[in-house]
Amino acid sequence: MFSPSITHSGSPCRTSTISIETTLTVRPPGAPVASCVVDQVPPPADWYPDPTGRFEFRYHNGVMWTGDVSVDGNRFLDPLRVAVPGVAGPGVAAPPFAGVPFREPSTTGKARAAFVLGLCSFLIGWVPFLCLIAAAAAVVALVFAIGVLRRERRERRESAPLGLAADRPGHGYAVAGAIFAPLGLILSALGVWLTVLTLREVQSFTEVGRYSLVDQSCGVDSSLATYTGSITNESSTTRSYEVTVEFVRPGTSVRLHIGTVSIDDVAPGASARVVVNEVVSEPDLDCNVVDVTGPLPFSQS
Repeated sequence: MFSPSITHSGSPCRTSTISIETTLTVRPPGAPVASCVVDQVPPPADWYPDPTGRFEFRYHNGVMWTGDVSVDGNRFLDPLRVAVPGVAGPGVAAPPFAGVPFREPSTTGKARAAFVLGLCSFLIGWVPFLCLIAAAAAVVALVFAIGVLRRERRERRESAPLGLAADRPGHGYAVAGAIFAPLGLILSALGVWLTVLTLREVQSFTEVGRYSLVDQSCGVDSSLATYTGSITNESSTTRSYEVTVEFVRPGTSVRLHIGTVSIDDVAPGASARVVVNEVVSEPDLDCNVVDVTGPLPFSQS
């Protein structure tokens, strides 16, 4: 009577022992052949070398193999969707698992990057100037998402005969990135149009072309200060102007009031009258033209 021990790594760092009780009857000289009966005790629930060969250790609950696996002390979940031939317990040798070898989810980072970049491009794609960054982010997101989904489809096709076809980690991120990225590109096109429109409005505001301004009068009448002048468009295109006039204390530069008037569509070589009125309490004021610009960006005439 002897009890040999088979030792395995456990927990997955502890040791586990499977006991096999063997009864041996020795045949005396001239006696009939002795019988040998081997009774295998069910293995205890513990960690054992993975019989599929996919991982380092797999947990056996005393009845069957589970999907709880481990590699280098890191635990993962790998459900067995099909029965592994010849694998009834940790004490039974089994052939290597003829499927897709275990791979770390290396595509998860790209899938998350695709989601983040696609979402950002969707949120800021319409914003002038930022649309260029959004367009680049959308392109990168689309490349990442398509790459992850293609790889997943290939691995799904390879593992389908084994019944292990399942979404890999990051699948949802890749799908979301593939949805947000094209929308981000569309909004980026809108952002480009708004950028061009904004640049035109700013250019119209800052570049007024050549002009001449003639002061005609400045005075206060019944608490109403009035500046009168004329502006001549000396450029070759029709222009609009915003003329700003300050009302100061006579003989000083102390500003007391300021007013602005809009003058629209002055043809080349034509002149337009400039009149600025401000309600004041001082009996006398001087007038100074402090600025002449184009129309305010996106202002309505």
